[in-house]
Amino acid sequence: MKILLLGGKGMLGSECRKVLGGDEEIVAPDKKELDITSWDKVIDRLQHIRPDVILNCAAFTRVNTCEEHKMTFLCRKINVEGPRNLAQGSARFGSKIVHVSSDYVFGGDKAFPQPYFEDDPLDPLSEYGRAKMESEMAVRENASDYMIIRTGWLYGMKGRNFVNSLVADVVSKKKNKKIKAPEDHFGSPTWSYRLALQIRELIKADAKGTVHATAEGYCSLYEAARFVLDELKLKVPIEPCALKEYHKKAKRPSNCILENRALKKNATNMMRNWQEDLSEFLERSGEDLLKQAKDSAKR
Repeated sequence: MKILLLGGKGMLGSECRKVLGGDEEIVAPDKKELDITSWDKVIDRLQHIRPDVILNCAAFTRVNTCEEHKMTFLCRKINVEGPRNLAQGSARFGSKIVHVSSDYVFGGDKAFPQPYFEDDPLDPLSEYGRAKMESEMAVRENASDYMIIRTGWLYGMKGRNFVNSLVADVVSKKKNKKIKAPEDHFGSPTWSYRLALQIRELIKADAKGTVHATAEGYCSLYEAARFVLDELKLKVPIEPCALKEYHKKAKRPSNCILENRALKKNATNMMRNWQEDLSEFLERSGEDLLKQAKDSAKR
């Protein structure tokens, strides 16, 4: 099977490249080699590559930046026009498209701890969330064979995420200065490596439609941060705060809990409890995270 992977250098894309590369032929052009916002370039490369599957992990994920007027255009260009071009190209050349979306397509107003299901109404609060919602619409309307995977609270060694941001914040803080994390923001910390394994399973099963894929269980971001600090034995004061105090620019849904209902219904669920995966990740990569943060703080 030949897989065209977009965003292959990012947090999730790099994991997918390693996980899928053992069994499948992976073609992973960078942004310069394939600009997904250019219809002509997408069609030209698809005609040349003829992939069986197009796996789109490319996205503009700086949620706060998307709110800036001058950056909203770029957010929509990458997050909506790009997937639309790929979806139209997939239909033209008979490829399946697998598109990664976000928990931010929901409004987050479901009473905690009720989760969101695949068929719940979408109600994004931010420019980023609206762009991801429209990316889903673009895929559904233009592709003949598609799978949309919604996930959230991703972490890994690459890219910007709450785990490496927290560690970097701790390393750069002065002694005894408190770290804050919201206690009213709920979700499921999800390891990018585990999600890559899940994506491989779904591609093998030729799954279709929309699925949720996050770690099992849920917590507040404060609880997740406390867990990271404890696992890394970082004795740093941390205090809970309100979500609106923590993120002041772009609104976030307070409830980001997704239920992996479709995965469980089709017996394809490979996602583990968030504490198991986060503990394993920190055991494997904790020293590298600390070194990375210290090196960055010296610059």
